[in-house]
Amino acid sequence: MTRAAVVIAGVAIAAGSTTAFADMDRYTSGAHSWRTGGGKQVGLQDTKGDGNSVKAEYNRNRPSNSLYTLWNHSGRGTKVYSNKGGTVWDMRVCTEIDKWPDDCSNWWSDDH
Repeated sequence: MTRAAVVIAGVAIAAGSTTAFADMDRYTSGAHSWRTGGGKQVGLQDTKGDGNSVKAEYNRNRPSNSLYTLWNHSGRGTKVYSNKGGTVWDMRVCTEIDKWPDDCSNWWSDDH
């Protein structure tokens, strides 16, 4: 194996080991949520200084009908994290808009 092939293989292995669960990122015009903690935790960030709260809705441990909601009322740039639990299977993020429908992303699911 040539030196270039070894370097490429090393980069591929490193990339594969750090992207676990990075596939579950959801966005709206004012919020970002992601799966973290080995897939057992949800992160949520308010990305816009508009005074609207943001939330992540998710469930754990397929199949499950239990819906959890993680809120962030702290303003632009702040992040909050859920407690660790079972694997997060479905998730979406929403910006709460008073007296209007919430601005929500599509659901992401590991049940494809």
